[in-house]
Amino acid sequence: MTFLRRVISRYFGSGWIPAALSLLLLAAAGGLEMAGPYRFAALSGGFAVAFLVSLLGVLCASLWNFIRKRWVRGLLNLLALPACFAALLAVSFATMFGPSEDGFADGLAIPAGLEIAEPLPENETAPGAAADTFQAALLAALGAAGDDDPKITASAPSLIKLAREHPALLLRYLASSAAWRVHPDGGKLFATRRWMIGDEWEMSLHGYYGRFSLGRWNKDGAPDFQTRLTLGLDGKPWFENAATTRLKPGEARPLELREGNGQITSHCVIEADPFAIEIFEQSATKERRLTKATLAELERELAPLAADPTWDTARSLLPEGSVARGAPSLALRDGMQGGIYEASVRANPGEPGRIYLKAFEVTRGTPLSASRLKKDSAERIGWSDDPAEQFLSNTHIMIGEGDWEKYYAARFEVWFVPDSGAPERKLLERNFKIEGWQR
Repeated sequence: MTFLRRVISRYFGSGWIPAALSLLLLAAAGGLEMAGPYRFAALSGGFAVAFLVSLLGVLCASLWNFIRKRWVRGLLNLLALPACFAALLAVSFATMFGPSEDGFADGLAIPAGLEIAEPLPENETAPGAAADTFQAALLAALGAAGDDDPKITASAPSLIKLAREHPALLLRYLASSAAWRVHPDGGKLFATRRWMIGDEWEMSLHGYYGRFSLGRWNKDGAPDFQTRLTLGLDGKPWFENAATTRLKPGEARPLELREGNGQITSHCVIEADPFAIEIFEQSATKERRLTKATLAELERELAPLAADPTWDTARSLLPEGSVARGAPSLALRDGMQGGIYEASVRANPGEPGRIYLKAFEVTRGTPLSASRLKKDSAERIGWSDDPAEQFLSNTHIMIGEGDWEKYYAARFEVWFVPDSGAPERKLLERNFKIEGWQR
């Protein structure tokens, strides 16, 4: 205790130690962040929190010295505060906009004779509205004249019936359908609607689709819009805030509207125990045309299954591209920047459960972005008794190790976690030539 008391007394009685410690912690946090945001993110964050706490220590030291009438030391502490804040701004600017090379791929070489694939180029084919009836319905609704009434009726009777009376069947249908991505997040399970781009079902970043999804094929001049549909299968929405309008099934009332970026935005959650329906809409009119069309399409899709709740009916309702015959497969497609990829898996584990990805640098076996990759790629996948039938998993992933245009070999593995509680097992693996993401 005597030693600790001496240390505390020396710290608070000094004119320079508190500020020096703060700057040292800030330099450590900035250095770790610059060295590699994925490898040292937690450690860097810890140093940053310690820096903020130490700033409070500088202020307390100044007050203590003034109370003790040590005017020079107190003034030095006080003058150190602006210097610490200036250093914080400088380090923040450097970590946000400065170079972020981590050197991970320096010295790595792709082994000669290694069987290795290259990611496919970014998808540049037109949206597949013809096969994606949900997408086609929303675009048609967007083309209709909208009015000034933001009222909707929270109606989804078939979905409610299936969720309450046949939850296992509904879950298997959603997991088997290429139009839905069933994914865990924060200990809860969600199902987010995919759109078809060209002849492939693609999960956009965070599940939002809009005019940017139409890209250069927006020849008809579709107005700006953005939308997302997510089912909270455990009763919780994926996202909500103070502006979210919450409704009960059958309730009819206006949605709360916000304006921004020249658009009118709404976010509604239909609380239908034991699940939630979450619809985001951003469009030009107060009428919630996309929200209404989304609810209508949900009913159209699931009404036949609610009327005849059998797997044979569910199987007949699966959209084009849900089941492919052949061998299991894994493919990567380039994303918007180097190190960002769209991963597509075709597999059939033969039983219910979820899959996720692991990745390793080939020559050293170093795990790549392990925790982030596991979280971002986790998805419940369809299954059947026919091993020649392959079901789809598709999402965006990011590999943080390495720098742009410094390519190296990575082994990607598809792992399956059975609902039965049996040990997880590897389904397939494939080597790819990849680069890492950098700011």
